[in-house]
Amino acid sequence: MVDIIPFNGITYNKEKISDFSRVITPPNDVISKEVKQELIDQSDFNFVKLILPDGNGDKYENSAKLLKEWVQEEVLAKDDEETIYIYSESYIIDGKMFGRTGFMTLIKLEDLGNGVLPHEKILEKDLKDRIELIKTTKANFGVPFVLYDDKQKIIDEIVGKEIEGKEPYINFTDKKNVTHKLWKVSNKKAIMKIQEEMKQYRCVIADGHHRYTSELKVKEMLEDTEGAKYGLLCFVNSFNEGMIILPTNRVVFGLENIDMGEVIEQLNEYFEVEEIGDIEELAKKVSETKIMIDKTTNLKNHVFGVYSNLNNKGYLLSLKDISILDSIMPGKTDIYQKLDINILHKIIIEKILGISEEKQKNRENIDFIKGNEETVAKMQDKEIQFAFFVNPPLMREVFLTARAGETMPQKSTYFYPKVFSGLVIYDMDSI
Repeated sequence: MVDIIPFNGITYNKEKISDFSRVITPPNDVISKEVKQELIDQSDFNFVKLILPDGNGDKYENSAKLLKEWVQEEVLAKDDEETIYIYSESYIIDGKMFGRTGFMTLIKLEDLGNGVLPHEKILEKDLKDRIELIKTTKANFGVPFVLYDDKQKIIDEIVGKEIEGKEPYINFTDKKNVTHKLWKVSNKKAIMKIQEEMKQYRCVIADGHHRYTSELKVKEMLEDTEGAKYGLLCFVNSFNEGMIILPTNRVVFGLENIDMGEVIEQLNEYFEVEEIGDIEELAKKVSETKIMIDKTTNLKNHVFGVYSNLNNKGYLLSLKDISILDSIMPGKTDIYQKLDINILHKIIIEKILGISEEKQKNRENIDFIKGNEETVAKMQDKEIQFAFFVNPPLMREVFLTARAGETMPQKSTYFYPKVFSGLVIYDMDSI
């Protein structure tokens, strides 16, 4: 069961901020040092100063101090009424317009596997930073993005009626041409209907596993703080027409004594291998591969692309025999075994290249790149030995994996677009 409650959120004050695009940011995990500086240059009140604060041992205290200053200066203002925040994003992919609408509110935090299910593993090195930030500031700045499956779209209808014909409080378009809008809904009857509907669902984390896990850890650390029992989430219906999953590719580096001939020989044991020399053509070939599932046998085609800077060649890989998966992943469920990303990790990354799960957790010898263009650009760095191009999992695979109690490898999904940070803040002392 999912137990949600409205709250008195903190938002940027329109009296002080005229252009929200200059202060609201992408989430912390996609902000590089260069992008951080660009954001800071846009405004003295850019949200990046709160989510990626400067300082050495005192950076989290700096964030807590800055939050208080901005509230005192009325750059940020707390809402007078308990509110649910309706959030929509509009975007274009391959020339087609999509829209995704959800809502932000608090959830009573429960251990993973109860009301909220994970679908992928986390990177341990990314966890400590978020825990310290939440614990020190006693605030939720980042917003985990979770899915519920309301096929009848009952909640969507309630939300639609509440915002119909009303001007959003926040309205701006970011540098990737995604338009973000936020409405504040304090209608108690509508909120109660949404609360009642949500009680029947178990949600799946789409994006923000680290942020949600951090909220749980802080709940344990601040057990005497009532507000720490709740976390800020963004809820989206998985049947929303704007649900898009893009691929997260892998790059590999720093492996010693790699013989490309031996790698190709081992790949041939498991895959049909077709040489495609041009990296851009390879990426296109993978993305254009139609995902086919034979419903009578529940078999799916599994296709990957690998490009190597060791010999400047690319290869299209198609799994030869699905029956080998039992021996490669013994004791795992059928849905786990047949996920492309698990086949890639277990057969190629772990078995052939020898990168252990522990190394993957710590991003040793491996990194994760969102999008094919970014991956192609990354391969300009000749220190990178391999790039792996993958297709994203299907939506139903995400839900089936989570409900089976399984998790995909880290960074397996890229739900586009990201839920931005700075739209609303949860202050634990407001409960």
